[in-house]
Amino acid sequence: MDDQAQNAIAVILLNLGGPERLQDVEPFLFNLFADRRIIRLGPALLQKTLQQLADLNISRIIALTLYPHYSKATTGSSLDDLREAAAAFPAFFDIAEIAAWPDQPDYINCLAAAIQAGMRQFGGEDTQLVYSAHSLPVQFIEEGDPYLDDMQKTIRGVEKITGLAGHLCFQSRSGPVEWLSPSTPEMLEKLAAQGCRKVLMVPISFVSDHVETLYEIDIQYREMAEELGMTLKRTESLNVMPRFITGLKTLVEAAARQQNWLA
Repeated sequence: MDDQAQNAIAVILLNLGGPERLQDVEPFLFNLFADRRIIRLGPALLQKTLQQLADLNISRIIALTLYPHYSKATTGSSLDDLREAAAAFPAFFDIAEIAAWPDQPDYINCLAAAIQAGMRQFGGEDTQLVYSAHSLPVQFIEEGDPYLDDMQKTIRGVEKITGLAGHLCFQSRSGPVEWLSPSTPEMLEKLAAQGCRKVLMVPISFVSDHVETLYEIDIQYREMAEELGMTLKRTESLNVMPRFITGLKTLVEAAARQQNWLA
């Protein structure tokens, strides 16, 4: 192994992908809902990721989840898949895991700044702040999943900066099991019944734009809000905000130093 490969550190980002073409939708949904853990990254895909690293003699990996809040259905499932794929390379890979970062300062500050910018769009009018998170089966929480606790850490951190209280609700649920409540549609109906006319929605568990922000919130929930006599706007997703990327870099560097991989 040459010195460059020996000193190299690979960073694997863990997140849920999506169908790229219309033909991919059915198999994507089948794989998603056939898994008892709800979401799988897939050992087969990781096997090819890892084979490329092995070919380059890169053995040190930092696995960084892009889910700020830990759940066995998301981060837990992805890490399980990574470990399973790595087992095919006996004693080769050394993996450092970053499993959650609900109160990472740069993440918190980016969320707070997005909320403040969103509120300015309403010009000082009375506006209700709504945090919309991806839902989770209640059974997971009852079994000790820290997802809600992590979520509250984020909200408390944001509220310290903005001074604004918000309502937490949950989107993207399906199937016959009991899911976390209230659902985002239920929250919109409740606020409308209370006379609310302006809503700023924060996709708190999502760090980038995808179907659950661009379609579910921007189209479905916005149309629902209009039918209920409300105006709904969404905070900007973090995507490639420089400070957010700095936060991810900080997490990776801290993990590397903890492993004594960096001076």
